[in-house]
Amino acid sequence: MKLLAHLLSKVGYFLFFILLEIGAVYAMFSQSNFHKTLVGEQLLNVNGFFSAKISKLKHYQNLPKENKILMEENAKLKNQLEIFKGLKNSAHLGLEPLVVDSSFQRFEYTNAQIIDQSIRKRDNYFMIDKGIKDGVQPNMAVLTSRGVIGAVLHSTQHYSTVLSVLHSQANIKAKVKNIDYFGILRWNGKDHQKLQLTEIPKYLNIKQGDTVMTAGASAIYPQGHLIGYISSLEPNEKTGDFDIEVSTFEDLATVQNVYVIKDLDRIEIEKVQQTGLDATD
Repeated sequence: MKLLAHLLSKVGYFLFFILLEIGAVYAMFSQSNFHKTLVGEQLLNVNGFFSAKISKLKHYQNLPKENKILMEENAKLKNQLEIFKGLKNSAHLGLEPLVVDSSFQRFEYTNAQIIDQSIRKRDNYFMIDKGIKDGVQPNMAVLTSRGVIGAVLHSTQHYSTVLSVLHSQANIKAKVKNIDYFGILRWNGKDHQKLQLTEIPKYLNIKQGDTVMTAGASAIYPQGHLIGYISSLEPNEKTGDFDIEVSTFEDLATVQNVYVIKDLDRIEIEKVQQTGLDATD
């Protein structure tokens, strides 16, 4: 008890002083509108600061979900655009459709996400999270809004393996924008953002910086999709062609969200092609 009394005698004056200070501050702020406003503003600033931080954190956590939603919406818009392209072609043929529906659509877009990939090997592949149940099948083009990146090689019910443009067997028919002449685009196994365009005659009027895109003379890649730009070109006197290096618009080391393109006329085209082959036998 003596010890407790001694302790209270030591700290009692300090506690009494603290209580007086609290009382004085309370009295001042309860009587002064100025101080009330000042404290209110400071509390609002502090609350706003932490609310902004929390909001940014929530936004960052929701980015994958938001990106997926945006990709789905973009795929729908691309499909609608394909329908109107079909309508435009019908108008050129003098046809007047009574109903606007997907029968005028040539290509169908499905959004997907890369879940595994390689870029450092000689022959590279990547895997996407869409498969047969989503309508994804082999020989469908895979691209982003910035460029072509591969073609579906194999599909299971829920996943697909894609042969990357960074593969020795990935030969893409490509052309320089506004030049009606296509060559073959390949990868030489070195820089993952550099491809080589061959079989382009040196008499053509092309230059460094020109855009390179898909030529369309393919059963996989539709015409007019971006690939990259000419970063260097030199005439090859032995072949009579240009040696062209193409820098890709898309960086395969960082890409995550992609589109898979289905050619809705593919089966019909293949039947016609097979009929032609059978007729020549």
